[in-house]
Amino acid sequence: MRNRADNKITHILKHKNIDSAYLWIDEGQVLDVIEIKEPDHLPYKYTENIEKNVKLLNNWLEKRGIPFSREDYELIMKKYNVKNSKELTILSSGLNLTDHFWLCDIKKEKRWEDVNYLENTFSARIGEILPELAEKYEEFINPDLSSNGRLKKYWIIENNERVLCKDGNGDIRQEPFNETIASNIAENLGIDRVEYKLDKINDVYYSKCNCMINKDVEFINAFIVYLEGNNTGNRYDDYINICKNKGIDNAREEIDKMILLDYIIRNTDRHVGNFGILRNSETLKWEKTAPVFDNGNSFWHNAQGIQFIDGKTGSRSRSFTERNEDNILLIDNAGWYKKEKLNNIPDLMYDIFKKNKNMEVKRIDKIINEYKYRIGNL
Repeated sequence: MRNRADNKITHILKHKNIDSAYLWIDEGQVLDVIEIKEPDHLPYKYTENIEKNVKLLNNWLEKRGIPFSREDYELIMKKYNVKNSKELTILSSGLNLTDHFWLCDIKKEKRWEDVNYLENTFSARIGEILPELAEKYEEFINPDLSSNGRLKKYWIIENNERVLCKDGNGDIRQEPFNETIASNIAENLGIDRVEYKLDKINDVYYSKCNCMINKDVEFINAFIVYLEGNNTGNRYDDYINICKNKGIDNAREEIDKMILLDYIIRNTDRHVGNFGILRNSETLKWEKTAPVFDNGNSFWHNAQGIQFIDGKTGSRSRSFTERNEDNILLIDNAGWYKKEKLNNIPDLMYDIFKKNKNMEVKRIDKIINEYKYRIGNL
């Protein structure tokens, strides 16, 4: 490890109150890792290659902020006078409601207990009102500014719970309704999942879910999980083996459940950022696979005509293979799957989709019919 060079240090990467690394950051870029203090408390697998550490930290910052595809991205950057989302992430201390890592400016050293969003209140719904009122907030005290994903979203506090509200996309804005239906399917099948519900706010439907972490437990995504093992080329087996080596014995069954759910709902956005594991942030013990979440890009959400809604066609995946239909073939044993547990889902789908004023009945009927085909095809 390199010696500390105080004159270049601008930020301390922290894991709660533990100093993980001393960094030189300028204009939204990690330019150098001055010193690694606690390798086990980095947001990635430690490497002795400094250049690789710099690359991994910049990737971490990139994935931690608002993506370029987010609605009003350019206007948000302009309002906060930053060039990109990485600068915005740094200004907001890299805090989020996913894990317990953050960036401490050495000129404004603070404690985890005083800044984290799990134990401290924050200005609600900046994500919804941004950018109109953004200039009124002098402090970056809201997790909306570091919530990844292209959909418009915001965090609120209800009954002392941190709750994420997500809007839809495009003309149809189907994603919040998809999230709610997928959550019900998972519940019926006994799949560990984040529970999503619909809520109408200012005449707009959002999906709402409680934060899945707490002050002791954090989420580690699959991208980081993969860094814990060797890449053999079999992404499915590699992932299962890494989890088992870390003490999660039922990883295969839980991942198989996620795969089957993705096939049923035709989820086209399962990637290494939206599945992973939960671990204790004090002991670093891997506790379990994370509950299934982020299922909005499903049920032909972006099909611009009912002629494109077809249960027989393949659907993209970015988890283990390139198609959900190929992922299904990875499952050896699905004895837990009981088709009859889904008997109520078509009626539920109709009732939920009917709330969406942007969906015609013929679109709803077509989705339900093609969903039935996929269930039958299992």
